[in-house]
Amino acid sequence: MLRTRGGSTPARVLIVLFLVVPTLVSAVYMWIMWDPELYLKQIPVAVASDDVGGISDGKAQNMGTEILDTLVSGGELQFHRVSSDEAVRGLRESRYAFSVVIPADFTRSVLSVTDPVPQRARIAVYYNDFNGTLGPAVANGVVADAQNQIAATIGRGYASQILIGVNSLGSGIGDAARGATQLAQGTAQLADGSGQLSTGLDEAATGATQLVAGTGELHAGTVQLADGAHELVTGTDQLGTGATQIRDGVDQIITPLLDALQPAGQFSTQLNPLLDELSRNADPELAVAITELEGLIGQVHPGDPNSLVGQLTQLRDGTKELARQLTDPKAEYRAGVLALADGATQLRDGAGQLGTGATELSTGLRQLSDGGKELRAGVTLLDDGATQLDTGLRDGAAAAPHITDPAASADVIAQPVTMDIRNQEPSQVVRGGDRSQKEISRGAGPVLVVMGAFLAAVVLWMLLRPWRGPATGRTPWRRAAAPLLRGSVVGAAGVIVLAALAAAYGSSAGWSPQHWPVMAVVIALVGGVAAVTTQAFIVLFGRVAGSIAAFSFYMFQIFTFGGVFPAGTTPPAFRPFEDIAPMTFARRAIIRADIALYDTMFWTSIAVLLVMLAAAFGIMLAARHFATTRPDPAPEPLRPAASSA
Repeated sequence: MLRTRGGSTPARVLIVLFLVVPTLVSAVYMWIMWDPELYLKQIPVAVASDDVGGISDGKAQNMGTEILDTLVSGGELQFHRVSSDEAVRGLRESRYAFSVVIPADFTRSVLSVTDPVPQRARIAVYYNDFNGTLGPAVANGVVADAQNQIAATIGRGYASQILIGVNSLGSGIGDAARGATQLAQGTAQLADGSGQLSTGLDEAATGATQLVAGTGELHAGTVQLADGAHELVTGTDQLGTGATQIRDGVDQIITPLLDALQPAGQFSTQLNPLLDELSRNADPELAVAITELEGLIGQVHPGDPNSLVGQLTQLRDGTKELARQLTDPKAEYRAGVLALADGATQLRDGAGQLGTGATELSTGLRQLSDGGKELRAGVTLLDDGATQLDTGLRDGAAAAPHITDPAASADVIAQPVTMDIRNQEPSQVVRGGDRSQKEISRGAGPVLVVMGAFLAAVVLWMLLRPWRGPATGRTPWRRAAAPLLRGSVVGAAGVIVLAALAAAYGSSAGWSPQHWPVMAVVIALVGGVAAVTTQAFIVLFGRVAGSIAAFSFYMFQIFTFGGVFPAGTTPPAFRPFEDIAPMTFARRAIIRADIALYDTMFWTSIAVLLVMLAAAFGIMLAARHFATTRPDPAPEPLRPAASSA
């Protein structure tokens, strides 16, 4: 449908119905009524966990895995469980809208709530504004819900950990209670043992009475021994009297005799020298007589104990000593007999007391031993119960939570997890900590180039004519192609310059592709495609209607090309534009060039842009050829708006 002179009513109606009205409705819908939550299940999200887990109550626990299971089972998003490297790399390569990565120390941080220095668990959330500048806004609600689920899971972990300690404490208290019961039982048995000990002592008293009767014979024997000892003393007295009489009689006989023999003894001493002289005589009879005389003299010699005098002396002295031993209390025999009598008396008394006491002691000790055994058993139970009580209390106290820093632990419990937001390529950053003050950042670079190039093309073709110079050439196709080609070159040059300015602005905000030469080529291609595809609308529908159509198509591209609204959130009515919008492939090519990833998507995007460039120029050429060769039925000839430069 080519532009007619002044524009026909049907053409205007069709443009309004098929371009202006859908564009207005789409704008109202996308900017006012669009709800991304309706399309959450179509948003690809990477989730990964490096959590190594931890030990809780002696059991291995991995809360990172539990959280991923909870998130994935919810089915609210299109979750993809991948490695942490893939989650980060896939987001950068536009395979995911955002990524969630649980770090290695996640479980350990959760379980540190009762540690001296508790650590708040952190989860890394990665955004990339290359995949849609509104991606973080869409994801924030999802992340908030996920954070609530994660906090609930961690809260269950905290509650489980604290309840485990409480249960352990209760178990220890239960053990302590059982130990206290055994302690009470032991003390009861101890009381019973004490009663039995008292009974044993009573029995010991009864046994002592029996011992008095049993030791009567021993006492009687000692009485007889004492009586015999006294009779021995009496007999000794009688013997002493007789010995005294004998001593006196012997003394009366022997003393005078010894006095009579004393001169003879003295004479024998004087006679010894004479006998020695006579012994030298050789007369045998004289020798015999001398020998007999010496024998007689020897019997009266006082110094010889074997002589008659000596024996009589011993007899006299012996009777005296016998009388003394039997009568003198200081003499050994008499003193011994007296001591024997006294000892026998004491032995009699002591034997009775000793027997009685020994029997009582034996009986009492035996019964005391029995009571002591029962007491020991009771004390053993008491000790076991006390030990169990102590162990139970210790175990319960050890298992109970020990919170060193209540304030820090309370903060961690109140906010158990922190979402560590990391935007790989932020399009805006907060300035000075004030979230109401933001400035453009490096992530806006690709969007600025793509949107700037296509918007510049729309504005540029509102000001320029779609073809330039006279139609020259031998054939109608050449005559139609020459001005279109010149107009395309001029328009592409202008758009490329404006796209380059947008890239320079993005660079000033921090955008820094890895290879600027490659990026420059891609930007030039994008500028050319933007200029030619927009030029096609002007050629087909004229400057006014074509400009409206081009701007309407530009708006549809904004909704679908992925630079503003993240992938998966496009309403079904807009999705067909994603695969026919040049801005879609321009964005993909620029992003791949930015990270120097020349993969299939990059080359496919380049090829599609080239095909679109060629197709747009071919459509313009066909339309221009048709317009210049068909006859004009109207009274006035058809004059193209851009027939001349």
